[in-house]
Amino acid sequence: MTTKHNFNSKVARAVIITLLIASAFALLLLQPNFFLILFAGIFLAVLLNYSASWFNRKIKLSYSLSLLLVLLILFAVASTLVLLIGPSVSEQISKVIEVIPQSIEHLKETIKQSEIGRKFINEIPQNPEEILTGKNSSQIFSQLLGSFTTSIEVLMNSFVIFVIGIFLAFNPSLYKNGLLKLFSTSYQPRLAEVMDRIHETLSLWMFAKLISMTVVAILTAIGLIILGVPMPIGLALIAALFTFIPNIGPFIGLLPAVLIALMQGTDVALYVIMLYFAIQVIESYLITPIVEKKIVSLPPALTLLWLIIFGILTGIFGLILAAPILAAIIVFVEELYVKDYLGNKI
Repeated sequence: MTTKHNFNSKVARAVIITLLIASAFALLLLQPNFFLILFAGIFLAVLLNYSASWFNRKIKLSYSLSLLLVLLILFAVASTLVLLIGPSVSEQISKVIEVIPQSIEHLKETIKQSEIGRKFINEIPQNPEEILTGKNSSQIFSQLLGSFTTSIEVLMNSFVIFVIGIFLAFNPSLYKNGLLKLFSTSYQPRLAEVMDRIHETLSLWMFAKLISMTVVAILTAIGLIILGVPMPIGLALIAALFTFIPNIGPFIGLLPAVLIALMQGTDVALYVIMLYFAIQVIESYLITPIVEKKIVSLPPALTLLWLIIFGILTGIFGLILAAPILAAIIVFVEELYVKDYLGNKI
C-alpha cells in the first residue's frame, strides 16, 4: 500500500510540474511581458538581497534592518540626485529631444549636396510626421491616447516590479525553499547551489554594469564639454543608460550626440564619434575586464543574436533585460548540463 501511495504521489508531482512547465511556455508565447516583469522583480530582489547581506556581514545588523537601510540609502541617493541635478538633466534631455528633428533636417541638407544624396533624400517622404501622426484630429487624438496609456502601463509595471522585488527580498528563503520542494530531495542541494550561483552572478553583473555606466557618463560628459557640444550632461546620461545594453547599446547612445554635433559642423561630429569610440575601448577593454572578471562571460555573437531576438519579440523592455536573462541561462546550462550531465569541466 505504501509503495502504491509513493508511486501515486510521484505521478501526481510529475503531472503538476508538467502542467506548470506547459503553462509557463503558453504564457511566454502569449504574454511575454508577464515573464519580463517577473524576472525584473526577481532581479531587483537579488540586488536588494545581495546589498542587504553585505551590510549584514559587515556591520552585523539583522537582515531586516540591513534591507531597510539599503532601501533608505537608495531613496536618499535618488532624492539627492533629483534635487541637485534633476532639473538640469531634465531640461537638457528635453532640449535634446527638441533639437534632434532640426539635426535630422540639417543632415538631410548635408546629404543633398551630392547627386546620390539628393536621389536618396527624394525617396524619403518630405513630411514623415504625417505618417506617424496622421492628418486628421482623430488620428492625433488616438496617438495621444496611446502615449498616455503606454505611460500608465510603464508606471504600473514599475510599481509591480518594485512590489515583487521588496516581497521577495524580505524573505528570500521562503520562496527559494518553496521552489526547491517541487523537486526530489536528492536534487535539492545541487539546485540550491545553482540558484546561489545565479544569484551571485546577477548581483555582480549588475554592480559591474553600474560601475561601467558611471565611468561612461563621467568620461562622456567631460569629453563633450571639452568639444563644446551642447547639452553634455543630458547626452552623457543617455550614453550611460544605453551602456546597460551590451554590444548595440553604445551605438544607440551615440546617435543623439552625433546628430546634435552635426549642427556645429562635420568636424565636430567626427570628433564626437572618435570620443565615443575611445570611451568604448576604455570601457570594453579596461573597465569591463576588471569589474567582471569573476562573472560569467557573455559571448559577443550569442549576446547580439539574443538581443535581436528579444528586441523583436518583446520590444525595448525585453532588450533591456535580455543580457541578465542570458547570464542566468548560461550559468544554468554550465552547472546542470555541462558539469552534471556531460561531466565536463569549465
